[in-house]
Amino acid sequence: MRYSRPKDDQEKNMPPEKQAALREEYRGCSEKIGRLDSLIWQTASVILPIILAGFAYFGSSTNHTPEQFFVVFITGAGSMALLSLWYMLSRTWYFYQQVAFYRIREIEAELGLWHYRYSIFLRKSKKERKIILEQLKGDEKKRFQKIAQEQPNIPRIGLFKTTTILTALFFVGWGVLIIREAFLSF
Repeated sequence: MRYSRPKDDQEKNMPPEKQAALREEYRGCSEKIGRLDSLIWQTASVILPIILAGFAYFGSSTNHTPEQFFVVFITGAGSMALLSLWYMLSRTWYFYQQVAFYRIREIEAELGLWHYRYSIFLRKSKKERKIILEQLKGDEKKRFQKIAQEQPNIPRIGLFKTTTILTALFFVGWGVLIIREAFLSF
């Protein structure tokens, strides 16, 4: 037996064709978010190990000559350029994810769905949640209050911060390695 949820007033007045179109768009947005997330981490799974291998190889080298410095410098610069490219692409893909998330929340409001509306609310700090709750009324306020009580703290770092931290760590690492090599080679 299939579960059927009660329809809210807005959805009751909506033609079935429009409901079906919105559900299809919702599914498409959800799939796009998943594809973009996979794309970000699949490219990272190729790029980051290559960069890390170069870093480990040159970081453990005991040969410190001017020629070695230039090889380390060129490899480091190339790694940083590759890392910058991944970072910029991940930002672009993240932007498209945010557009899809926004549209999903619009569709949820039209159809009376809640998953992503809850998610965006829960990712806020307690202070931000309190401000949001003060602005809401009725059933919506009750729903958000209830989930806030059940899920008081959601630790979150997120895609944006994760890619920024990874990029910064590799940049700093290569910078230190290049400086160390310059110091030991000359």
